[in-house]
Amino acid sequence: MPFRFKKTEIEGVLIIEPHMFTDERGLYKKYYEKNIFAENEITSRFTESSDLLSKKGALRGLHYQTKDPQAKLVHVVSGVLFDVALDLRPYSKTFGKYHTELMKAEQHRSIYIPEGFAHGFISLTDDTIFSYQSTGSYIPKACGGIRWDDPELAIPWPLKAYSIDRVIATEKDQNWPTLAEYMEIMKVEV
Repeated sequence: MPFRFKKTEIEGVLIIEPHMFTDERGLYKKYYEKNIFAENEITSRFTESSDLLSKKGALRGLHYQTKDPQAKLVHVVSGVLFDVALDLRPYSKTFGKYHTELMKAEQHRSIYIPEGFAHGFISLTDDTIFSYQSTGSYIPKACGGIRWDDPELAIPWPLKAYSIDRVIATEKDQNWPTLAEYMEIMKVEV
């Protein structure tokens, strides 16, 4: 099966089905090929690759980087997670809107998130392995976040559906500003 690229409701965020080949030996998956991605208007130069192992209920995000914002290409290696990309591009007609995706390893999908987004996810199963490539470099002093449970955003985190009674998050992730507070701090006008 060749790569397939599907647009979402937010310009630039894409769902990607990888190139896959199966035979009696097993399965081969290719998540990225520079030329094919460029043909589909993804010209990001990925410079970092990371894997995360998360317990059920572990939440990371919604993170962004103000200096040299990073694009990301993400997929689940094992387990299930709920992924969120929040548009923080002030010039975008979808500023403050988000795309959510339930990602299961057996679906073999990736999400491409361009620069200018806050990104976060929660593991819905134990031992979820999440892999991503990103552009640029991680700059801790340029990092910020938007509160994952901002009541005005009302992101539909599927906690009850996956019997998650307690979200495991850092103190920072529990105390980021809301989107409205972010807009005030960053002097964002839309």
